Amino acid sequence: MIKRILFVTAALSLAATAAKAGPAPSADEMAKIEASLKAWGCTATAAEVETEGTGLYEMDDAKCSDGKIYDIRLNRDFSVHTISAN
Repeated sequence: MIKRILFVTAALSLAATAAKAGPAPSADEMAKIEASLKAWGCTATAAEVETEGTGLYEMDDAKCSDGKIYDIRLNRDFSVHTISAN
């Protein structure tokens, strides 16, 4: 029983660590992010952008030319990984 509790606790800790945000993107990275989003007709502010432990850039609440708001993730090469509507 104790081993099971320790295992679950460790697994939850690992999952929480993997989901933590990393440092904010540099000015150069931000320029590349903005260019990629612009190609899709979207914009996001620096406050909405964060790097994750996965190496993806995440923009929450990006505003797009279709009038909708999306969460967008970019790969390290600044190409779109996923787009999901809010």
